[in-house]
Amino acid sequence: MQPDWDMLTQIKKNHKFQKNGKQGHRAEDPAMGLSHVVAEIKEKHYLKYVYVWHAITGYWGGVRPGIYESKMAYPISSPGVNSNEPCDALRSITTNGLGLVNPEKVFSFYNELHSYLASAGIDGVKVDVQNILETLGAGHGGRVKLAKKYHKALEASISRNFPDNGIISCMSHNTDCLYSAKRSAVIRASDDFWPRDPASHTIHIASVAYNTIFLGEFMLPDWDMFHPTSDG
Repeated sequence: MQPDWDMLTQIKKNHKFQKNGKQGHRAEDPAMGLSHVVAEIKEKHYLKYVYVWHAITGYWGGVRPGIYESKMAYPISSPGVNSNEPCDALRSITTNGLGLVNPEKVFSFYNELHSYLASAGIDGVKVDVQNILETLGAGHGGRVKLAKKYHKALEASISRNFPDNGIISCMSHNTDCLYSAKRSAVIRASDDFWPRDPASHTIHIASVAYNTIFLGEFMLPDWDMFHPTSDG
């Protein structure tokens, strides 16, 4: 089983996001928790929007089994993916497993998560690792059916809790995700950027440009990140 540090064990903040927080203690006053952090970020840095990252399965290793009827699943990566781009994160998940929320309960999970974030002043979410659903279809009617259920629940929760359609899709270039997303409007167009690997920079920009030609027909591509050569 995945270690707890790689799984989502609860939705509400821990002591790290509390004002004067202490380990093992959780303040129930919302003003002392995440909303305090968000308000300070917006005020101090003059930010209009603050988004929060989460994986489509909750976290990299999913959700701890037993929560929202989550059960351990073991993704199987294709030989092509393994040979083209070996990934330590994926290798960890395939080896240790992932806590997959029951597709029939996933709207309740998203709604509780997003309503909590919205109540703290969060304006939207960046939903990452969406393509992991491709590897988890066994026992759920296949990858396409699983993706449809997850995306339907995800977008329903976004619509309820972030009325400005506050979602950025990430790691979602597989057709299951693209065809299942009916309302999501912004999509990350790039692979990861490696600032300390200069040889990868040109192909990074080129691949994002090519992806934009395709993705830009039906979504707003987000180029995510890259470093210019100018110091300005």
